Amino acid sequence: MTQRTDKKPGPVRAPGRLPPAINMLAPAVGLLILISVACQSSGPAPEPQPTPLAKVVIGYYPSWGRAALDHTKVNYANLTHIANAFAWPDSTGNLVVPADYLYPELSAAAHRNGVKMIMSLGGWGNCAGFPGMSSTSANRSNFIGQVVSFCLANSYDGVDIDWEFVSNPTEQADFVLFIQELSAALKARTPKLLLTMAAPADSYYGQWIDYEQLAADFDFIGFMTYDFHGSWSDHSGHNSPLYPDAGDTDGSVDETFQYARQRQVPLGKLLLGVPFYGKSFDCGGLGLPFTTSTDYPYSAAMGLLGAGWTRIWDATAQVPYLRRADSGMIVCYDDTQSVEAKCGYVKTRQSAGIIIWELTQDYRNGKSELLAVIGQAFRTR
Repeated sequence: MTQRTDKKPGPVRAPGRLPPAINMLAPAVGLLILISVACQSSGPAPEPQPTPLAKVVIGYYPSWGRAALDHTKVNYANLTHIANAFAWPDSTGNLVVPADYLYPELSAAAHRNGVKMIMSLGGWGNCAGFPGMSSTSANRSNFIGQVVSFCLANSYDGVDIDWEFVSNPTEQADFVLFIQELSAALKARTPKLLLTMAAPADSYYGQWIDYEQLAADFDFIGFMTYDFHGSWSDHSGHNSPLYPDAGDTDGSVDETFQYARQRQVPLGKLLLGVPFYGKSFDCGGLGLPFTTSTDYPYSAAMGLLGAGWTRIWDATAQVPYLRRADSGMIVCYDDTQSVEAKCGYVKTRQSAGIIIWELTQDYRNGKSELLAVIGQAFRTR
């Protein structure tokens, strides 16, 4: 655009001086400005923004959980990533996305709050297609292409692999190729897309994962340090003990951490699992035979405290359990005390952070109680 030059020039004024009429108005204008500033400053002060988290906190959000915890109730300030669970592969390498999977409002709210959204692939009961998908170059290429396109089309920041479980030498070799090719495709984007993994807690299935070779391909590896006891066990026990209980050899968070380090998982990529649920057993205590065991969300477990149940703290395992008044049932779970202890463990061991299964299970009385403890523990000062 060119500036017009046919205007009659105005009077030339010395720099910094005002015409007499304006000089007379200056005190009144100044008074109005002072009044305006005073009025503005007397209004409510803006809410302070929470400081960033010093650790990675990946919370799994199940696609079936909207009724329990919609996007307006998520405490984004206490998360760094949300893993949207689950989509999965079929055996020919096509991406299967359930009808209720996409949640644009959740993604938008997460991004507004500086939280990354990643799509989680697999999950318990959704993994039958992994072996076929990963078995040929053509199937892997087809699946990876669809996954990357889906991420770009729906504003995901990366991918989480939850293959439960790689189980033999053939799958082991195919898993290496799949992860290497997926990682290359994700890192080729600008900005790079993340790649994370939900990993088994011990060597039973961990023996089939080449952590030493694949650690460079993952941004984070989250170990599922829960379900150490359940319906498959021959005795009752803690769902997620921080340390092993006397005489119980079924695993603990500490043993998983030691195993991960032995398998050369870098501290800067190592995440430990914190469950927002527990397990019930129809028996009177720990280490006893039982008939049935079911999952128990934290919110439901806390409701038992006002119904005649007794809380017992296991000082060795650093987790609590509840016992019914008639001693006919116990619920082994995590509460604010045990979650705080696990966060302290992560900080002391200088691990990268935690994964949470899952975000809908600790919401009660209008608050995500366990998530608040995690945020407080990992908040930078």
